[in-house]
Amino acid sequence: VSFHCVYITKKNMKIKNKVLWCSGSFVLFILGVQHFFPKFRLIRFQQRKCAQYKPLHFDITFSHRKECLKSVHQSQSAEVEVTNLNTIDEIITRGYNASTHTFVSKDGYYSSIYRISGGANSPPRNGKRAILMYHGFLATGASWIIQPGSRNLAFTLVNAGYDVWLANSRGTTPSKKHRHYDADKDLDYWDFGSVELSQLDLPQMIDLILRETGTDKLYYVCHSMGCAVLFTGLADVPELNNKIEANFLLAPPTHMGSSYNPTFLLFPPISGTPLQDLLFRFMGGRINGEPNAFLKALGLTAVKVCGWSSMRCGICDNLIFAMFGADPEQMDYDNFPTIVRMLTGTGALKPFFHGLQVNEACAFQRNDYGTSRNLLEYGSLKPPRYNLTGITVPTYIFYSENDNFVTPWDAERVRNAIPKEFMRGFYKVGWHKFNHIDFLMAKEADILLYHKIRDIIMDLEQYNECYLQGNEFCAGKSQKY
Repeated sequence: VSFHCVYITKKNMKIKNKVLWCSGSFVLFILGVQHFFPKFRLIRFQQRKCAQYKPLHFDITFSHRKECLKSVHQSQSAEVEVTNLNTIDEIITRGYNASTHTFVSKDGYYSSIYRISGGANSPPRNGKRAILMYHGFLATGASWIIQPGSRNLAFTLVNAGYDVWLANSRGTTPSKKHRHYDADKDLDYWDFGSVELSQLDLPQMIDLILRETGTDKLYYVCHSMGCAVLFTGLADVPELNNKIEANFLLAPPTHMGSSYNPTFLLFPPISGTPLQDLLFRFMGGRINGEPNAFLKALGLTAVKVCGWSSMRCGICDNLIFAMFGADPEQMDYDNFPTIVRMLTGTGALKPFFHGLQVNEACAFQRNDYGTSRNLLEYGSLKPPRYNLTGITVPTYIFYSENDNFVTPWDAERVRNAIPKEFMRGFYKVGWHKFNHIDFLMAKEADILLYHKIRDIIMDLEQYNECYLQGNEFCAGKSQKY
């Protein structure tokens, strides 16, 4: 294989063809070795433990193109100008009080949290109940303010009287500093996984919020990966249960197994093999969604290109549909450049690899390092499963029919893993095309989802206040949710 790659690289071939030839030859070579030497396992093929929810497919449609173009041309400008405001400035321009808070983890990572302490309808004050909102993979705290105006869940909760905090996990653009490493140069910076996010960062984040707000508990709202961080934290740091009033999980991916998202086809089954380390090094430890300087200079960034009406209607939107499922009825085409800008970030590879392992094993288990290291880490050949029986926080789960990351079957597995007395709500979003990313960007997400979450939190607050007063009326009052 080495001689073959050296030979073809001497030819006058494009870099792309060289990579394809070399990588293809390498994979064929490894498969051949595995065929004749069964004990050798560099690529591991394993039958999926869970049944597939429905056949894999790329969901692409052009039926909406005319309506999309009409909508865009009727807006104030067909080519929407994308602002370069950072998240804090953008929140302030929308009429809310915002600030940045930073903490340093024990292993030297700086993480930033955005605080929205109030707005015109709810001025800042001490003692407000805090709500921590944790984003998904390849996203940041900005993903919670994608919607125009006050339609976002973050602003909906601020207007209802709460002190809202937006997490930015280590490795994201707002949280890429380290005491010793340079995230853009040092591979060691990216040597962290879900354990570090949940055991080192999350407890500090929660303590900072409670200290700044002067309260004893907060509400936790999460989308996708942010829910996995919560569950691993509750399992490994039990005292967190005493600091959270209630959990609201949007598409929690902790018990995946029947996922049919095309992302899982792009990465071979290399969990716990030497190839995982090779891929980690080859990709620089991360999936980088940020545009490089060359593309920025040419004006060919995804945000700019998808700002053109001819591209966003039928091409850019179909890239999202192919990845998450087609839902043109809930796509806000006027707001499309903002959607792209706030959903193209950077994510560490190790938590992503962990998600692939969970889907393959159909179990919410710890990281699989391979049999040898598993013995050292866990004392067993296979990674143990996370124990969620100790969760004592009231939990509400929201899922959707067309989510190809977290299917309804997987959502049910999450529900069944939580102690029954603390599993308080299991809701399916009332739109059959609602997909994984619609939890953040759907035009009617406020009507279909956000108002429900707000109402539950407000009802819990009224119940708790009533209970603490000890009135005769309160003694007989029961919770609505």
